[in-house]
Amino acid sequence: MESLALLAALIISLTAIGGPLALVLTFLPQRLLPLAVIKILAFLIALIAIFIGVMLIINVNSIGARLIAIFGITTAVIAIYRIIKIIPKIK
Repeated sequence: MESLALLAALIISLTAIGGPLALVLTFLPQRLLPLAVIKILAFLIALIAIFIGVMLIINVNSIGARLIAIFGITTAVIAIYRIIKIIPKIK
């Protein structure tokens, strides 16, 4: 039972932390990491957060898990928007 609880915590944390983490990566200055690394890493983390968030919304009946999933999806979509539209114009 303990391993099941750890798995559930991992799945929920992937979307709860992944979306905001991807968004924070888009605000990193370019002197810390090259722009290509920031964009690829943020895009991959955002895709994982979106995928897990959609699975949570579809499969889970609790309102708390759905709110966490909506939060993760929203921040991940904003991060992808910043990657595609805003970051290339910063140069």
